[in-house]
Amino acid sequence: MSKHYRLKFLGFSLTVLLGVSSCTLAPDSPGAERVETGGPLAGSSAPAGDTQYFPGFRPVSGVSVDSAPAEAGTVFLGSVFPGNGRADLSFYGFNAAKTAWRVDTNPSCVGTVVTEVNGEPAVVILDSDARTDGQGPVSVVVATAFAADDAEVLWGPTRVPGPSAGSGLIFADTPKALTADPPPGVLLDADTGAVVEVGTGTALYEHHGTALAGSETSFSAFDTGSGNILWSSADLRRPAGADPEATVRFTGAYGPSTGGIVVLEWDAGDAEPVPVAYSLRSGEELGQVPGEPAAAAAVDEATGTVLLTSEARNGSRVLRAFRPGAGLLWRKSFDEARVSSIGGGAVFALLNGVAARIDVESGAILDTGDARLPVSVLPNGTALFPTRKQSTFALAVPDGPAGNG
Repeated sequence: MSKHYRLKFLGFSLTVLLGVSSCTLAPDSPGAERVETGGPLAGSSAPAGDTQYFPGFRPVSGVSVDSAPAEAGTVFLGSVFPGNGRADLSFYGFNAAKTAWRVDTNPSCVGTVVTEVNGEPAVVILDSDARTDGQGPVSVVVATAFAADDAEVLWGPTRVPGPSAGSGLIFADTPKALTADPPPGVLLDADTGAVVEVGTGTALYEHHGTALAGSETSFSAFDTGSGNILWSSADLRRPAGADPEATVRFTGAYGPSTGGIVVLEWDAGDAEPVPVAYSLRSGEELGQVPGEPAAAAAVDEATGTVLLTSEARNGSRVLRAFRPGAGLLWRKSFDEARVSSIGGGAVFALLNGVAARIDVESGAILDTGDARLPVSVLPNGTALFPTRKQSTFALAVPDGPAGNG
């Protein structure tokens, strides 16, 4: 049985937030802080015994982190759990040139949100007043935005009820047990960290200062800084091929994060629904996305490209690359396809069992081989490869002059 990623609609009700938009924290309240790195996160050499890296890369060092690596601006992001005399959870920003920064926080706060603050790549890190031994209650959780390149504090700490579910700067006290009703949540403005009031609506999705709010069937996109409405579900035209009675729905398909696009479904009950990709910022129709979601979206923040993988009726996998303002860049179909990473002008994927590098602009296959694929790639092409050792990655630069991020 194939696994589908048609995620159930999940939003955070903001009806209870009218009284918390200007909360003030005491001077001794928690807040993640930059500290001395304490030494380079990356080792001096690549892990021994690992040689099957994708062609075109030269491993330069090894790095051990306890989280799945991500990228923000010119650095990779990784976290290291408490240990070796450290009581805090440490987040690191690093690239081939250096360990750029370290931010320590409470070990109960493992989530981060990559965003942009006034156009600058940033990472939002949580902190709380929980005991570092995990015992006792948590009464205060705060979010602080740090510049991705050097960990300068850009805003915060701002009090929030809990972590983000991955759908942008929307934070909620997520219950440990499944519940039919979404918990109350807080939407923050990307540029200032201020709490954004949405009245009686629900925050559905946020990306770099643009939010979608309302209900599953009636919603609007707005700028979180100015509050200006950019477009609404009532403005959208029924797409070609949709049932004349079809209405639009937000389902969270390809989530939790789909970058600067949103995939909406035109549905008329028994008729076949028509999924369509739209620009989150403008509401522009970018193209239809037939089939069932087969994986979460892969997002290249540097170019704004969003890669969607769907399953066609015949069981094949279809890759579609979208970009706001440009529409559908390309479409490719394969018997099997699993995207590993996107960045540095390329998509890295396993296609019909073969590792491949795909040009992000055209969809042309640039190179193939029986080799290990990178799991994260910076805009300059620097990549992280998994190794045989758990939680250890090889940091590799493109063949030729190495970039430093």
